[in-house]
Order: sequence, then C-alpha cells, then structure tokens
Amino acid sequence: MKSFKAAVLFSVVLSLHNVSMAKTETIRINQKSLTVQSAPGFGSFSRNAFSKINVQGFQNTQVVGRASLPVKTWILVGKPEDITVTVDVQRRQVLKNTIPFPTQEQPCRCVTDKKISFAFDAASYAPSRSGQRADQYTMTYLGAYKGHSITQLNVPLAHFDAATNEVVLDTGVTVTHNTTEFSLQNEDLKNYLIIVPDALASGLDDFRVWKQSLGYNVVVEKLSSPNTTTQAVAQIIQDYYSRKQADFVMIIGDSKTVPMFQVKTSGDAKTPSDLKYFLMDGATDLIPDIYSSRIVANNANDVKIKLAKAIEFEKHSFIDANGLNTIIGIASNEGNSPSDDEYVKNIEAQFQQKMNFKSVHFYQNDKKSNPTELNKTLSAGAVWLTYLGHGSGTSWPSMNKEYSMSSFSGIKNKDTVKPIVIDVACMNGRLESNYLGTSFINVLGLTPNDAFGAAAYLGGSVNISWHPPAIMATGIAIEHSAKNFSHLGQAILAGQLYLAGNWSNPTEVMDNLEWYHLQGDPGMNIHF
Repeated sequence: MKSFKAAVLFSVVLSLHNVSMAKTETIRINQKSLTVQSAPGFGSFSRNAFSKINVQGFQNTQVVGRASLPVKTWILVGKPEDITVTVDVQRRQVLKNTIPFPTQEQPCRCVTDKKISFAFDAASYAPSRSGQRADQYTMTYLGAYKGHSITQLNVPLAHFDAATNEVVLDTGVTVTHNTTEFSLQNEDLKNYLIIVPDALASGLDDFRVWKQSLGYNVVVEKLSSPNTTTQAVAQIIQDYYSRKQADFVMIIGDSKTVPMFQVKTSGDAKTPSDLKYFLMDGATDLIPDIYSSRIVANNANDVKIKLAKAIEFEKHSFIDANGLNTIIGIASNEGNSPSDDEYVKNIEAQFQQKMNFKSVHFYQNDKKSNPTELNKTLSAGAVWLTYLGHGSGTSWPSMNKEYSMSSFSGIKNKDTVKPIVIDVACMNGRLESNYLGTSFINVLGLTPNDAFGAAAYLGGSVNISWHPPAIMATGIAIEHSAKNFSHLGQAILAGQLYLAGNWSNPTEVMDNLEWYHLQGDPGMNIHF
C-alpha cells in the first residue's frame, strides 16, 4: 500500500471588501492534510492501480463512476447568472503515477443492502481531446427561500490528467465572488395553518388555544371531498402563503387521508413526499419556504395526545425536568470517512460544548447498547436523540441488541422530558401507522391521556443513502447549537441547507429534502 498521512494542517483566510461587496476566500492545503491510499483495480486496471485521495476537512466530488477528488462547496445568495466567480490558483502539487478512485454508489441504510456493482465511467478517464482541464467551478441554482435565491457553488481542488496519469492538486487557491453566503437566521414567525379532515379536527382544540395564547395566528382548514387532492391542498397552502398567513403548516392525517406527492428519488421511484406543497418559487425550486410537519392519527384523541407533548415541551411543565440538559446518541459500527460513530460523537460534541448538555452514548459494539439501557435513559428524560444506522421501518437494528417498536413498552417517561428524535435510517419515517416514527410519538399508557415516547420525530420515508442524511443530522446540531433557533422547523431546514453547502451533488441534496419529514410541531420552541 502506498500511503502518506499525518496530522491535519490547512487554513482558510477570509476577507470582505465592503466597497464591491466581493468576498474572497483563500484555501491553503498543506501536505500533512493529504492522504493517498492505494485501492483495488478493476477491469483493465491492475491490482492497486487506483488511489483514494482525500484532504482532511473537505468532501470529495460525488458523480458516480467519475474520479473522486476534493471539492469545496458553498451556498450563495443569488442566481447563477447574477454571480461572478474568479478562481486563482497560486500553488499546485502533482501526484505522479496516480489514477484517482472512481466515486461509487453509496450503500443504502436499509437492513439488507443490495449488492452494488463497481462503477467506472471510462469516458471520463480518457485523455481530453483539448488537453484542457474541466471547468474551474460549477454553479447550480437550488431555488429560493422567501424570495432569496440560493445557488450552490462547487470549486474542484484537483483534476486528473489522463494523458500523464497524474493528479494535479491545487494547494493554494483564491476564490472570489460578488455575493454573500446564505445562512438561515432566527425569524419572528407567528402564522399557523393547520390542514385537517373534519373527523380529526376536534383533536386540535387544546393546541390551537395554546398557540393563540402565545400570540400566534392559527387558522384551521377542514378538508372534505373533493378538496382532498394534492392540487387542492397545494392551492390552499399557496393562497395562505401569498397572503403572508402561513409560516408553519401542519397536515393532520396519513397519506391516505391527505395525499402526498409521489416523486422519484434514488431510494424509491415512488417516494411519498410533502416537499412540493411548500415550494413557492416555481418548477426549479428545491428550497421550502414554509416550516411543515405531518401528524399521522387514527382519531381526534391521537391528535390531542401527540400535540399535548409539544405543548408540554414548550411549557417545560415536566414533573422532572432534569432531562432538559441530556442528549442521547446511538451509532452503528459501520461507515467510514467519517464513520457513524464519528458522526454521532461530533453531534454530541456540538451540544456539549456550546449548550453545556451532557450526553449518553450508545455504540453498537458495546453490550450496553440494548433496549433495556436505552429505555432506562429515555425514562430518566432526554431533550434530543440522534440515531445513525440501519433501519427496517419498524426498528433500529444497529444496536448490540435490536431496538424495535415492541421495545416502546419499556419507556416510562410520562413525567420526564420527552426527546426530539433525529432518525438517520431507512423507512422508519414512513407517514403511515405502524412505522417506528409514527409509533414513537404515540406511545400511550394505561389511560388515553398517558403519553410517553418522543415529543417530535424526524425520519426518512423510504430507503435513504449513507452520508447525506448523516451530514444533515450533523448540520442540525451545528446550526442549532450555534444559533439556538426559536423553532424546531428552523433547525431542521438549517440542517438541510448545511448539507447543500457541504455535499456537492445537488440531486442527492434534493433526494434528502424529499425523504425527510417532521412528525410533531414545526413551530415548537426549542430555544434552550
């Protein structure tokens, strides 16, 4: 194996020129932050022909079959046609006799992964007819957030010269653009639209009264046939948004009661998704303008019980509130660059360092990672829980002993803090009864008013990919611990935008937006 690796050392220098409003960022990559490791060959390439090239602190490009090389990504304010970018390379390093490993399809986070064949785009490895490298940068329009256009900028930091079998790494690069980076900020939001079938509407009474007591404007739109199509529901939401009366939208009912869009993603050709309801800026828009959720309920009392936990969370009316400074992290023993355990520990560190929370960590290889110990921790109270691992739709199998929906009976947190759950696993967030997410926020006791389980739940509705959802979960923690958002929906969207700024493939960013749905109150006050 050929390898050279040492401690990380790279620096980023920022300067803002107020007159032109141009922003200049200089990226310097030191030899010590670079890792090159040999990888198996394929086809006509001999054993150990490829090299995996990584620079600590940077993602690699993600076009399957093409060379995987370091890239720097930003999300900027503006449309591509209005943004000017210059890239000035001051210093380069040439890696001789080096063929970069092609990007491979990511594994799925489902329980039984399909076999993935080796991906290799031979044309992209052929010598360029012009002898020139690819574009110095690319820009992709992502959409708009409340009128603010957002564009993803990608600047490759290396390229492969097939004629000489060399990788040229740009170790000193200055990037200048004429706009600013987009960053989601706290907003004063007060308008609620709740869409509900007639039969479930009475379950909203307590929630509506509570929100109104806090100064929110709450409108309940009752649905009845024929106004139960995606087009009819979308028009209702559009009308309220246009009148500036919809900061938050909560849909009550499963996909059979209030329909969802069927969209094609890498996880499923017919992915059920609510995202299109909340895109207000045309066919090319990917960024939701409204904070949303869906409550899956069979009757009005289900609605009442689930939203009672959101009210309790906002009031902090727990009999035992000690869990308000406790978070839980659960990690599989899989993954690399980073591993699931590294992702979860980073998430825990954000809350520990910036909000002074304490963490209870469960790792798959540890015997304590089992239903009994997790339920004991949940019963003592916790404000946040992050799971990274495989999913089956009804369980978390990436524990030392599987945690399934039957394990919920051991949660006894009626009087303690009930967590916000961020679930990075396949299928568990399906918006139908008898899936893990819908059941987690509907754990009931001996009487109809005994509510246990989670206060809110964020999960994927189909099979999801490996890294993007984990980066989103990390972004939620980084953004919220830094900005202490007033509303849960803001922290979630900030995490999705963090993904867009740290993952160069916009199609996979879009997939993640389509997959993930919140169950609970999107306006729930999480300002700690």
